[in-house]
Amino acid sequence: MSHVESIEEFDFEIEATAGDSRSGQLHVNGQSLPTPNLFPVINFYAGGTKRSVYGGGIHRTLKELMIGADRVGTDPLTQYFDATMVSVASITDYNLSKERYMDYLDKPIKERELFEPFEGVVFADSGGFKFLNNPEVNGSDFELEMDQKTVYEMQQSMGGDIIVNLDHPIAPDDTHEDRVRKAKRTAENIHTFLTLTQDFTGAQYLTLHGYNYSMMMEYLEIITDKVPIGILREGFDGIALGSLVPKKDDRDALISAVTDCKEVMDEWNISDWPLHVLGISSRAAPILAALGVDSFDSSTHLHNAINGKYQVSLMESISIDNVEFDECDCPVCESELLVDRMRGNAEYQKDILGPVAMHNLIIQKRELAKVRQCIRKEGTAALIDYFEQTFQNDKTMRQYAHKVVNQSLGGYF
Repeated sequence: MSHVESIEEFDFEIEATAGDSRSGQLHVNGQSLPTPNLFPVINFYAGGTKRSVYGGGIHRTLKELMIGADRVGTDPLTQYFDATMVSVASITDYNLSKERYMDYLDKPIKERELFEPFEGVVFADSGGFKFLNNPEVNGSDFELEMDQKTVYEMQQSMGGDIIVNLDHPIAPDDTHEDRVRKAKRTAENIHTFLTLTQDFTGAQYLTLHGYNYSMMMEYLEIITDKVPIGILREGFDGIALGSLVPKKDDRDALISAVTDCKEVMDEWNISDWPLHVLGISSRAAPILAALGVDSFDSSTHLHNAINGKYQVSLMESISIDNVEFDECDCPVCESELLVDRMRGNAEYQKDILGPVAMHNLIIQKRELAKVRQCIRKEGTAALIDYFEQTFQNDKTMRQYAHKVVNQSLGGYF
């Protein structure tokens, strides 16, 4: 299933299936990542200096835990960062000087001595969703125009192993004319992207937008009016399905969109490409995996922590004030120092909430490991049993789980 000649660049290998779900290995730039998997969002460059691990409040604490910095008192937790999602747009979150911006992009993330323990796969998003929804977010502070060329140069400078073209995501209230206009602008970017990336070593994912089969088909037809399908197949390695964040709480819409996307990929003869769903994960992760999604990204580990929520399991979160830390065996909750901080005994909020975010991430990553294990067992029974156990106490999620079991896992009988 290789799309390039060398495994050091990119190769996607499907090793097991259970109904529509699949588990395999994504090889990129000498790294191997088991799928399905989660790419947690992390901001490597957040306004600070090397001394502050490049800052970022709660992001700083996560990075300290990742590399095992002295002030967090743990061994490096890099195993939970085997994959990370970064965004070009994240650099615009802080009032950076042009000099600081240039320093950040002077050397790729994994080539910096500070992050040396980190060897995970870096998915460098184009920032299209943020740029489109926040017009004031741009590169003017750096005297840059945030076009496809600039975005690609930033993705390269960050050391992205997986990159996507600069896209123009759709919104639920867009008119048909709006969607066509955005698709045409994205098509222009794709044409430029493929011209720029001829020597890129890594994986290139094509952004796909739409909420149903007909919208996705029209989107691809507009793209191929500008870039022939043969060139698309030769130039890209995977699909990144976007525009679903506004519908993240509508499970029916998510299930339909992913199901239709898989059908479109099959019709366009790219069903062997990995499928990544942008911005959707957490409690939906097992359902997405059962539908055949290979990876997803999310910042729920951060948002839950910021809101004072500690994940007891994938499905349940409780207030940090009510946690019995000795009931968890993760490396965060086994650290007396970090437990003391999570109980509020720290000067800064980042030192209280950062370990909570790390714990939440570990819970999510462990859950994906269980899903992979179920897919790799013979038949679909193990995954169906997992669904029954995971969603048994949530009536709404159980309803969607049953729908997916009947639709994608062969049903109960």
